[in-house]
Amino acid sequence: MSDEADANLIAEILDAAGRVKSYIATEGREGFMRQTQVYDAVCMNLLRTGECARFLSDGIKTRLPDIPWLDIVNLRNRVAHSYETLKPDVLWLIASISLPELDQALRSLDDV
Repeated sequence: MSDEADANLIAEILDAAGRVKSYIATEGREGFMRQTQVYDAVCMNLLRTGECARFLSDGIKTRLPDIPWLDIVNLRNRVAHSYETLKPDVLWLIASISLPELDQALRSLDDV
């Protein structure tokens, strides 16, 4: 995979993370749990994140070994294929803690 492809995928993940941050900052945990539009928007951007993570090069993934890449991709699959089994409390933790950690880790890469 080319550096340009990785850069595009990372930009897409960062965009998705930024959108999630804005949705949950505005509405908070209660809004996330109560408002289906916020919940759905967060889920869509978690799906986007997993789809992009799936195609990142092994080189990028190796540089960030603390990121649970397989879990990110598996979450994408759950959102896409088992939406009804998702747990809102778990998604809130992912959106409010794990996704910002991923955002920070990707931003720490200075040459992509």
